[in-house]
Amino acid sequence: MAQVTGKAVIRVDGQELRTLPGATLDTGGVTRKPITGGGKVHGYQEEDKAPELDCQIARTKDLDVKWLGSLVNATVMFEEDIGEKHLLREAFTMETPVINSQDGSVALKMSAVSCDKV
Repeated sequence: MAQVTGKAVIRVDGQELRTLPGATLDTGGVTRKPITGGGKVHGYQEEDKAPELDCQIARTKDLDVKWLGSLVNATVMFEEDIGEKHLLREAFTMETPVINSQDGSVALKMSAVSCDKV
């Protein structure tokens, strides 16, 4: 029986983050939009889409939230428990990290120049 992804390990410049369940990775590439008119689909247009990583990290005393917010030109590895690995090159933080005191997490959203399967 095939294993289905259930966990992910995320490393930024070699440092493993205490990632909570539910991390998502959009590997980016090309999106397509249908072009319609006169009740018909005439074709489609392509648009480039940057990769995006969205995750929650356990908030501990040793987690430097300012460091997370200042990340640029980082190397990020997204490793699934099924053995697949994706490398985000020249990654950067998109939004300021948000600390949630109710569940002890920090929200992190990143993008990158590219995302490659390794």
